[in-house]
Amino acid sequence: MTRLKHKYGLLIIGIVIGIAYGLITRLVFGYKATLASVTYLFIIPTILGIIPLMFADTDKLKSYRNIIFIPWLTVSTFFLTMFLIGLEDFICLLVLAGPFFILGTIGALLFRLVQINNHKSKGKLLTLVLVPFLFAPIENYIKTPSETYSTISEVVILSKPEVIWDNIVEVKTIKKGEYNSGFFNSVGIPRPISATVEKKEIDGQRIGKFEGGLKFIETITEYEDFKKVSFDIEIDPKTVRQKVFDQHVLNGNYFTFVDATYKLTELNNGQVKLTLLSSYRLTSTINFYGKFWGDIILSDFQNRLLSVIKARCEKKKQQVLTLCENHALANGLARLSH
Repeated sequence: MTRLKHKYGLLIIGIVIGIAYGLITRLVFGYKATLASVTYLFIIPTILGIIPLMFADTDKLKSYRNIIFIPWLTVSTFFLTMFLIGLEDFICLLVLAGPFFILGTIGALLFRLVQINNHKSKGKLLTLVLVPFLFAPIENYIKTPSETYSTISEVVILSKPEVIWDNIVEVKTIKKGEYNSGFFNSVGIPRPISATVEKKEIDGQRIGKFEGGLKFIETITEYEDFKKVSFDIEIDPKTVRQKVFDQHVLNGNYFTFVDATYKLTELNNGQVKLTLLSSYRLTSTINFYGKFWGDIILSDFQNRLLSVIKARCEKKKQQVLTLCENHALANGLARLSH
């Protein structure tokens, strides 16, 4: 133990300082900026990879294994600390993981290159820790672009349009056994529970309920029987959970649900293609990264919901067929008895 402390003592101190720096920046910038700013998502991870190596000697800097292992150890411990003290949920850390691990490694490689070749003063390089605090105010003055994106999912159902229509305009309570929960549900994304409609016409209100009490207040904007229904979406702020991810996304200013549309297209052989298109708006300086995760999470949600609708409609069709077959059989037996 003494030998390990002697050999890696300063480096361990560097890792601890790196973790402390990460926590300070998280507290300073707050949850509203964490997933939506260049400063937090790109600059801080780079510096986080550099800080521990400022306490490493030249021999340790020459090892590429250290250049990868040390930043990853720092970021992992930083993430674990935030999770344990409740600063971030697991899904938040999942979103942050790519930039932090990749840019932390890149920062370490750049530091190695500069330090080995030029022997810059580590004291001067330490001033890098101030960069986020200088850049963040500038970023706040940059006009934040607002862009709308759409995610589309489709499923082919062997059923009548009327049956499908009854299962999309209103959605009866979805039991746990019906819904095939996935990875995102297990890490905090609430599953749908039901949807009720005040009146089935334009301007009618539709209430979508989700696990944990979350409610979507939806206003019907298009309504064409058995063909198409669209509605604007607003989140009831009183129903947003106090979980970190929900506060990040649903109570933040950079992600907003816009609308959703169900469309039915009749195919051959008694099949119907059901299309669900959802739109959302991102307002941040890193919309491209938000779109990456928005598309993944929303597509997963839509596909699982459509699977429930498909199963319900085809089960209903099978029940009707069975009823008809039983009725025909009963009629046949009755004729034979006469």
